Amino acid sequence: MAIEVFNRYEKKYLLDEVTFKSLLNRISDYMEPDKYNKNGQFYSISNIYYDTDDNRLIRSSIEKPVCKEKLRMRSYGTPDAHDKVFLEIKKKYNGIVNKRRTSIVLNDAYRYMENGTFPSETECLNRQVLKEIDYFRSIYDLKPKVYLSYDRYAFFEKNDGD
Repeated sequence: MAIEVFNRYEKKYLLDEVTFKSLLNRISDYMEPDKYNKNGQFYSISNIYYDTDDNRLIRSSIEKPVCKEKLRMRSYGTPDAHDKVFLEIKKKYNGIVNKRRTSIVLNDAYRYMENGTFPSETECLNRQVLKEIDYFRSIYDLKPKVYLSYDRYAFFEKNDGD
């Protein structure tokens, strides 16, 4: 079962191939790929970000405030209608990321985000997080605004796992 509520520090880098290979060699004594990087391969992530009609959340985020928040639907790989995805509220305060998420079937996630219909299936569903997402939706009147997909190679400090 995936962790649904957590804090972490994160650094993200966009690298060209030469720099990536050089960096990979240099960090291999200190870092190891996360569990999704099977056989040293990247893995795909797909996101739908939700925002207001006037893009209030992204505009605020661009201004680099001390505190920012967003709501997204995330999948690892390309999901089918009955696959599980995550609905996530992600907040960042002074560089510390707090993510609260729940696993939900893709069709149910679309329906919930469209009209607020709570899924009937409760398996793997964190109702508390869903209530927080519901409150977030009520404040901002959100709509799907951006689809973003990318391949990722993520690392953790050896002997730490966080």
